[in-house]
Amino acid sequence: MLDSELTAYSEYCTILRGRSRATVSAYIWNVRKFSEFLNARGDEIFSATRADVEDWLKSLFFDRHNSNSSRAVKLAAVRDFYAWLVRERYLSASPCQDIPSPKFAQHSARKFSTEELRQIFAAPDLSTEIGIRDLAVLMVLYGAGPRVSEIASLTLRQMQFTAETCTLTFFGKGAKERTVKLERVPTAAIRNWWQIRVAASKMDEPLFTSLTRDRGRRGYGITKESINAILKKYAVRFGIPDADAFVHKMRSTFASDLYDQIKDPLVVAAKMGHEDVKTTMRYIENSQTALNSGKISNARWRELTKQEG
Repeated sequence: MLDSELTAYSEYCTILRGRSRATVSAYIWNVRKFSEFLNARGDEIFSATRADVEDWLKSLFFDRHNSNSSRAVKLAAVRDFYAWLVRERYLSASPCQDIPSPKFAQHSARKFSTEELRQIFAAPDLSTEIGIRDLAVLMVLYGAGPRVSEIASLTLRQMQFTAETCTLTFFGKGAKERTVKLERVPTAAIRNWWQIRVAASKMDEPLFTSLTRDRGRRGYGITKESINAILKKYAVRFGIPDADAFVHKMRSTFASDLYDQIKDPLVVAAKMGHEDVKTTMRYIENSQTALNSGKISNARWRELTKQEG
Protein backbone atom coordinates (compact mmCIF):
# COMPACT_ATOMS: atom_id res chain seq x y z
CA MET A 1 0.00 0.00 0.00
CA LEU A 2 2.87 2.39 0.82
CA ASP A 3 4.08 2.41 -2.78
CA SER A 4 1.03 4.28 -4.10
CA GLU A 5 1.30 6.93 -1.36
CA LEU A 6 5.01 7.39 -2.00
CA THR A 7 4.36 7.82 -5.72
CA ALA A 8 1.78 10.54 -5.01
CA TYR A 9 4.09 12.16 -2.45
CA SER A 10 6.95 12.12 -4.97
CA GLU A 11 4.77 13.90 -7.54
CA TYR A 12 3.79 16.49 -4.93
CA CYS A 13 7.45 17.15 -4.03
CA THR A 14 8.51 17.42 -7.66
CA ILE A 15 5.63 19.28 -9.26
CA LEU A 16 4.25 21.48 -6.48
CA ARG A 17 7.30 21.96 -4.29
CA GLY A 18 9.83 22.08 -7.14
CA ARG A 19 12.34 19.81 -5.41
CA SER A 20 15.15 18.22 -7.37
CA ARG A 21 15.12 14.55 -8.29
CA ALA A 22 18.01 13.85 -5.91
CA THR A 23 16.22 15.54 -3.00
CA VAL A 24 12.99 13.64 -3.63
CA SER A 25 14.86 10.35 -3.89
CA ALA A 26 16.58 11.03 -0.56
CA TYR A 27 13.23 11.81 1.12
CA ILE A 28 11.65 8.63 -0.26
CA TRP A 29 14.65 6.53 0.79
CA ASN A 30 14.47 7.80 4.38
CA VAL A 31 10.73 7.20 4.59
CA ARG A 32 11.21 3.63 3.36
CA LYS A 33 13.94 3.06 5.96
CA PHE A 34 11.61 4.25 8.70
CA SER A 35 8.90 1.95 7.35
CA GLU A 36 11.35 -0.99 7.44
CA PHE A 37 12.16 -0.17 11.06
CA LEU A 38 8.46 -0.24 11.94
CA ASN A 39 7.80 -3.45 9.99
CA ALA A 40 10.58 -5.21 11.90
CA ARG A 41 8.64 -4.37 15.09
CA GLY A 42 5.36 -5.59 13.66
CA ASP A 43 4.09 -2.03 13.10
CA GLU A 44 3.38 0.00 9.99
CA ILE A 45 3.80 3.59 8.97
CA PHE A 46 0.13 4.60 9.01
CA SER A 47 -0.30 3.68 12.68
CA ALA A 48 3.05 4.92 13.99
CA THR A 49 3.11 6.87 17.25
CA ARG A 50 5.40 9.54 18.63
CA ALA A 51 7.09 6.82 20.70
CA ASP A 52 7.83 4.88 17.49
CA VAL A 53 9.54 7.91 15.93
CA GLU A 54 11.56 8.53 19.10
CA ASP A 55 12.60 4.86 19.26
CA TRP A 56 13.73 5.07 15.62
CA LEU A 57 15.87 8.13 16.34
CA LYS A 58 17.42 6.33 19.33
CA SER A 59 18.10 3.28 17.15
CA LEU A 60 19.83 5.45 14.54
CA PHE A 61 22.09 6.82 17.26
CA PHE A 62 22.86 3.71 19.32
CA ASP A 63 22.63 0.92 16.71
CA ARG A 64 23.75 2.69 13.53
CA HIS A 65 25.89 5.41 15.11
CA ASN A 66 24.34 8.16 12.98
CA SER A 67 25.48 11.67 13.85
CA ASN A 68 22.99 14.23 15.08
CA SER A 69 23.16 16.08 11.75
CA SER A 70 22.39 12.84 9.88
CA ARG A 71 19.48 12.03 12.20
CA ALA A 72 18.13 15.56 11.78
CA VAL A 73 18.07 15.09 7.99
CA LYS A 74 16.27 11.73 8.29
CA LEU A 75 13.72 13.13 10.71
CA ALA A 76 13.06 16.08 8.39
CA ALA A 77 12.20 13.67 5.56
CA VAL A 78 9.83 11.57 7.68
CA ARG A 79 8.25 14.69 9.21
CA ASP A 80 7.61 16.11 5.73
CA PHE A 81 6.01 12.87 4.55
CA TYR A 82 3.68 12.79 7.55
CA ALA A 83 2.78 16.45 7.02
CA TRP A 84 1.76 15.52 3.48
CA LEU A 85 -0.30 12.54 4.76
CA VAL A 86 -2.17 14.89 7.11
CA ARG A 87 -2.66 17.47 4.35
CA GLU A 88 -4.08 14.79 2.05
CA ARG A 89 -6.28 13.45 4.90
CA TYR A 90 -4.71 10.02 5.07
CA LEU A 91 -4.10 10.77 8.77
CA SER A 92 -5.61 13.19 11.27
CA ALA A 93 -2.31 13.99 13.01
CA SER A 94 1.43 13.46 12.56
CA PRO A 95 3.41 11.33 15.03
CA CYS A 96 6.34 13.69 14.42
CA GLN A 97 4.50 16.67 15.86
CA ASP A 98 6.53 18.49 18.53
CA ILE A 99 9.50 16.11 18.24
CA PRO A 100 12.58 18.38 18.28
CA SER A 101 15.30 17.90 15.68
CA PRO A 102 18.61 16.61 17.07
CA LYS A 103 20.95 19.54 17.75
CA PHE A 104 24.30 19.72 16.03
CA ALA A 105 27.05 22.31 15.73
CA GLN A 106 27.11 24.44 12.57
CA HIS A 107 30.77 24.48 11.57
CA SER A 108 32.23 27.06 9.24
CA ALA A 109 32.91 25.62 5.80
CA ARG A 110 36.57 24.80 5.15
CA LYS A 111 38.57 26.07 2.19
CA PHE A 112 41.74 25.29 0.24
CA SER A 113 44.67 27.65 0.68
CA THR A 114 46.17 29.56 -2.24
CA GLU A 115 49.24 27.29 -2.21
CA GLU A 116 47.09 24.14 -2.18
CA LEU A 117 45.12 25.42 -5.18
CA ARG A 118 48.35 26.18 -7.06
CA GLN A 119 49.62 22.66 -6.45
CA ILE A 120 46.33 21.03 -7.44
CA PHE A 121 46.05 22.99 -10.70
CA ALA A 122 49.68 22.29 -11.62
CA ALA A 123 49.37 18.54 -11.04
CA PRO A 124 47.46 17.10 -14.07
CA ASP A 125 49.63 15.80 -16.91
CA LEU A 126 48.47 17.82 -19.92
CA SER A 127 50.19 15.46 -22.36
CA THR A 128 47.36 12.99 -21.67
CA GLU A 129 43.62 13.10 -22.32
CA ILE A 130 42.94 12.27 -18.69
CA GLY A 131 45.10 15.15 -17.50
CA ILE A 132 43.37 17.61 -19.84
CA ARG A 133 39.93 16.46 -18.69
CA ASP A 134 40.93 16.49 -15.02
CA LEU A 135 42.30 20.05 -15.17
CA ALA A 136 39.05 21.23 -16.79
CA VAL A 137 37.04 19.53 -14.03
CA LEU A 138 39.21 21.06 -11.28
CA MET A 139 38.98 24.56 -12.74
CA VAL A 140 35.21 24.36 -13.13
CA LEU A 141 34.96 23.22 -9.50
CA TYR A 142 36.86 26.27 -8.31
CA GLY A 143 35.79 28.75 -10.98
CA ALA A 144 32.04 28.10 -10.77
CA GLY A 145 31.49 26.46 -7.38
CA PRO A 146 29.02 23.77 -8.51
CA ARG A 147 27.66 21.02 -6.33
CA VAL A 148 29.13 17.64 -7.29
CA SER A 149 25.74 16.55 -8.71
CA GLU A 150 25.62 19.68 -10.87
CA ILE A 151 28.99 19.15 -12.54
CA ALA A 152 28.29 15.43 -13.00
CA SER A 153 25.07 16.25 -14.87
CA LEU A 154 26.50 19.04 -17.06
CA THR A 155 25.73 18.55 -20.75
CA LEU A 156 27.16 20.16 -23.86
CA ARG A 157 23.94 22.17 -24.18
CA GLN A 158 24.69 23.85 -20.84
CA MET A 159 28.01 25.27 -22.09
CA GLN A 160 28.38 28.33 -24.31
CA PHE A 161 31.65 29.84 -25.55
CA THR A 162 32.34 33.47 -26.42
CA ALA A 163 35.67 34.81 -27.69
CA GLU A 164 37.44 34.58 -24.33
CA THR A 165 34.99 33.16 -21.83
CA CYS A 166 32.68 30.23 -21.23
CA THR A 167 29.27 30.38 -19.61
CA LEU A 168 27.93 27.33 -17.79
CA THR A 169 24.28 26.84 -16.85
CA PHE A 170 23.61 24.74 -13.77
CA PHE A 171 20.33 23.25 -12.60
CA GLY A 172 20.55 23.04 -8.82
CA LYS A 173 18.24 22.12 -5.99
CA GLY A 174 14.59 22.42 -6.90
CA ALA A 175 15.63 22.46 -10.58
CA LYS A 176 16.56 26.13 -10.15
CA GLU A 177 18.67 27.49 -12.99
CA ARG A 178 21.74 29.69 -12.60
CA THR A 179 24.56 30.69 -14.94
CA VAL A 180 28.21 31.32 -14.12
CA LYS A 181 30.58 33.05 -16.51
CA LEU A 182 34.14 31.74 -16.29
CA GLU A 183 37.31 33.76 -16.80
CA ARG A 184 39.99 33.12 -19.43
CA VAL A 185 42.07 30.55 -17.52
CA PRO A 186 39.28 28.01 -16.79
CA THR A 187 37.77 28.74 -20.22
CA ALA A 188 41.06 27.73 -21.84
CA ALA A 189 41.07 24.49 -19.83
CA ILE A 190 37.54 23.66 -21.00
CA ARG A 191 38.45 24.51 -24.61
CA ASN A 192 41.35 22.06 -24.44
CA TRP A 193 38.99 19.36 -23.22
CA TRP A 194 36.45 20.37 -25.87
CA GLN A 195 39.03 19.59 -28.56
CA ILE A 196 38.92 15.99 -27.33
CA ARG A 197 35.20 15.97 -26.66
CA VAL A 198 34.28 17.52 -30.04
CA ALA A 199 33.36 14.15 -31.54
CA ALA A 200 30.13 14.27 -29.51
CA SER A 201 27.12 14.36 -31.81
CA LYS A 202 24.31 15.35 -29.45
CA MET A 203 24.01 18.44 -27.28
CA ASP A 204 22.37 16.40 -24.51
CA GLU A 205 25.52 14.31 -24.10
CA PRO A 206 27.58 14.88 -20.93
CA LEU A 207 30.34 17.50 -20.97
CA PHE A 208 32.71 15.42 -18.86
CA THR A 209 33.01 11.76 -19.75
CA SER A 210 34.80 8.68 -18.54
CA LEU A 211 38.14 7.81 -20.17
CA THR A 212 38.44 4.41 -18.55
CA ARG A 213 40.02 1.54 -20.47
CA ASP A 214 36.83 -0.40 -19.92
CA ARG A 215 35.06 0.24 -23.23
CA GLY A 216 31.75 -0.51 -21.52
CA ARG A 217 32.15 2.74 -19.57
CA ARG A 218 34.27 4.87 -21.90
CA GLY A 219 32.35 7.85 -23.24
CA TYR A 220 29.68 7.73 -20.53
CA GLY A 221 29.13 10.68 -18.23
CA ILE A 222 31.57 10.97 -15.37
CA THR A 223 30.10 9.99 -11.99
CA LYS A 224 29.94 11.98 -8.76
CA GLU A 225 32.30 9.46 -7.19
CA SER A 226 34.79 9.95 -10.03
CA ILE A 227 34.74 13.73 -9.63
CA ASN A 228 35.59 13.41 -5.95
CA ALA A 229 38.31 10.90 -6.87
CA ILE A 230 39.86 13.34 -9.36
CA LEU A 231 40.22 16.03 -6.70
CA LYS A 232 41.59 13.59 -4.12
CA LYS A 233 44.07 12.12 -6.61
CA TYR A 234 45.89 15.41 -7.10
CA ALA A 235 45.43 16.74 -3.57
CA VAL A 236 47.04 13.79 -1.81
CA ARG A 237 50.19 14.16 -3.90
CA PHE A 238 50.98 17.32 -1.96
CA GLY A 239 50.25 16.01 1.49
CA ILE A 240 46.61 17.12 1.69
CA PRO A 241 44.89 14.34 3.71
CA ASP A 242 42.32 12.33 1.81
CA ALA A 243 39.63 13.39 4.29
CA ASP A 244 40.45 17.07 3.61
CA ALA A 245 40.04 16.86 -0.18
CA PHE A 246 36.39 16.90 -1.25
CA VAL A 247 34.30 18.76 -3.80
CA HIS A 248 32.25 20.71 -1.28
CA LYS A 249 35.46 22.18 0.11
CA MET A 250 36.23 23.53 -3.37
CA ARG A 251 32.71 24.99 -3.52
CA SER A 252 33.38 26.69 -0.19
CA THR A 253 36.67 28.06 -1.53
CA PHE A 254 34.86 29.50 -4.56
CA ALA A 255 32.34 31.26 -2.30
CA SER A 256 35.00 32.65 0.03
CA ASP A 257 37.25 33.94 -2.75
CA LEU A 258 34.31 35.44 -4.62
CA TYR A 259 33.21 37.28 -1.50
CA ASP A 260 36.78 38.59 -1.13
CA GLN A 261 36.30 40.30 -4.49
CA ILE A 262 32.74 41.63 -4.35
CA LYS A 263 31.88 41.94 -0.65
CA ASP A 264 28.21 41.28 -1.40
CA PRO A 265 26.76 38.10 0.19
CA LEU A 266 23.58 38.35 -1.93
CA VAL A 267 25.59 38.07 -5.15
CA VAL A 268 27.52 35.12 -3.72
CA ALA A 269 24.23 33.47 -2.69
CA ALA A 270 22.93 33.82 -6.27
CA LYS A 271 26.12 32.34 -7.70
CA MET A 272 25.91 29.45 -5.24
CA GLY A 273 22.24 28.78 -5.93
CA HIS A 274 21.22 29.50 -2.31
CA GLU A 275 17.69 30.71 -1.55
CA ASP A 276 18.62 31.86 1.95
CA VAL A 277 21.66 34.11 2.38
CA LYS A 278 22.09 32.65 5.88
CA THR A 279 23.29 29.47 4.20
CA THR A 280 25.85 31.48 2.26
CA MET A 281 27.21 33.17 5.37
CA ARG A 282 28.72 29.90 6.59
CA TYR A 283 30.73 29.69 3.37
CA ILE A 284 32.16 33.19 3.51
CA GLU A 285 33.23 33.36 7.14
CA ASN A 286 36.77 32.47 6.02
CA SER A 287 37.01 35.17 3.36
CA GLN A 288 39.14 38.32 3.58
CA THR A 289 37.07 40.75 1.43
CA ALA A 290 38.56 42.70 -1.48
CA LEU A 291 37.81 43.75 -5.11
CA ASN A 292 35.45 43.68 -8.11
CA SER A 293 33.07 41.49 -10.20
CA GLY A 294 30.73 38.52 -9.80
CA LYS A 295 33.27 35.83 -10.68
CA ILE A 296 36.77 34.71 -9.76
CA SER A 297 38.90 37.42 -11.38
CA ASN A 298 41.65 37.08 -13.98
CA ALA A 299 44.08 38.47 -11.41
CA ARG A 300 43.22 35.64 -9.03
CA TRP A 301 43.62 33.04 -11.76
CA ARG A 302 47.04 34.48 -12.68
CA GLU A 303 48.02 34.26 -9.04
CA LEU A 304 47.00 30.61 -8.87
CA THR A 305 48.44 29.48 -12.20
CA LYS A 306 51.36 31.93 -12.49
CA GLN A 307 50.19 33.07 -15.90
CA GLU A 308 51.26 36.37 -17.36
CA GLY A 309 48.56 38.62 -18.91
